Amino acid sequence: MSTASVAPSYRALFAEPVLRRLAVADAFARLPQGMVSITVLLVVAEHASMAVAGLAVASYTLGQAVTGPVRGRLADRHGLVPVAAACGTGYALALLALLAGVLAGAPAWLLIGAAALAGLVNPPLSPGLRSLWSAHAGAGLAPTAFALDAAVMNLGYIAGPVLASALATAIAPAAALGLLLVLTGAATVIIGRPPHRPQPAAGRRQAVSGPVPPTPVPPTPVPPTPVPRRPVPRRPGPLRSGVLRRLMLTAALVNAALSASEIALTGYVRHHHALWASGPLLAEVAIGGILGSLLLGARFGTGTRSGTRTRSGTRTRSGTRTRSLLALLVGYAGGLALLTAAGLDAPLLAVAAPLAGFCLGPALAALFGQAAGAAPPGGGTETQAWLNSIMNGGGAGGAALASAVLSGTGPGRPVLALALSCALAVAAATCAAIGPGDSEARAHPVR
Repeated sequence: MSTASVAPSYRALFAEPVLRRLAVADAFARLPQGMVSITVLLVVAEHASMAVAGLAVASYTLGQAVTGPVRGRLADRHGLVPVAAACGTGYALALLALLAGVLAGAPAWLLIGAAALAGLVNPPLSPGLRSLWSAHAGAGLAPTAFALDAAVMNLGYIAGPVLASALATAIAPAAALGLLLVLTGAATVIIGRPPHRPQPAAGRRQAVSGPVPPTPVPPTPVPPTPVPRRPVPRRPGPLRSGVLRRLMLTAALVNAALSASEIALTGYVRHHHALWASGPLLAEVAIGGILGSLLLGARFGTGTRSGTRTRSGTRTRSGTRTRSLLALLVGYAGGLALLTAAGLDAPLLAVAAPLAGFCLGPALAALFGQAAGAAPPGGGTETQAWLNSIMNGGGAGGAALASAVLSGTGPGRPVLALALSCALAVAAATCAAIGPGDSEARAHPVR
């Protein structure tokens, strides 16, 4: 797809004031996500051992995954901004307590507990923003919105660690922590800012031609007799949907492949005594994901306009969306296969790394978009939070499998770990190919 054909979609997206505001909030929220792991690691490692610092990062990630769905459900019930503000306050206090504990020489269990508490109350900005994209972009711009979100996410994971490391080295790890909290708070404020409303015509006439005669006030109507409210039926959770369960399993396998490829690439360059090359290679994969998101994401998107039809004539949520996601995942598996083959000749890795990530970004955008479309009414943020948590679990599993492969002896272990990441991507494509059954399709018609 040419750049010229993609540009109008992004121009239309940024022409909407609400969507421009969400794009800015997305950038402010994604950068801290790329900063937080390295920031916690550097803050703790400043006065404690690397083992304690690693456990602090692990406890933060685990805490974030455990309470993600709960925080998402609270955001759906009470609004994203109040929940994000409340969680953000606890988040800031927990990270500041971690910093104070490090400076005071607190015991390791206290530092690990503070990091875990920060993860438990992490503001649900990431799933909340995807839910807002789905609500405000509409069917026409939703594919472009989720493609932009995936590109910004990849950019955050490139720039975030670099920025955090630079601040920690040039000033102090506390400076990176402070910037992280400021950006998180700014994202919450931007989301909560009411949209600008033009001045009413009457107000403009008054400002130009003087005061306007008062309008007669009609008599106060008699309030109607209150009608007893019926209890609102409890909405089904995201995990009760077969479509969402399949999407979450697919997303977990995709993230497992990504984590396994990162571990495998690091192990590969370490085996070849060129550990310095790990950062540039991983950045190339992320850059490929950004380009793929911007060029392919708006084209494949969520596919809301087509699909198979039921006997009643309504379109289902399968069809083009499933085929688009399957094509992207097959492309991702193909990119990892090229990366594995390039491992047989080390200089080729620099060429294959961007290709390995090219279909990853749009595949994630399609997954997020399809999950938003299949979410139960009023449960968009909770659905995205479940997706985040399950993807984190898949990433941890992929990293563990790749580490187990690399722990063996033999010069071919790094290439075997790359082949493992390719196999996980193939499993994700296979899962996506198994579409929802007829009963599931009839239960989720597209209106």
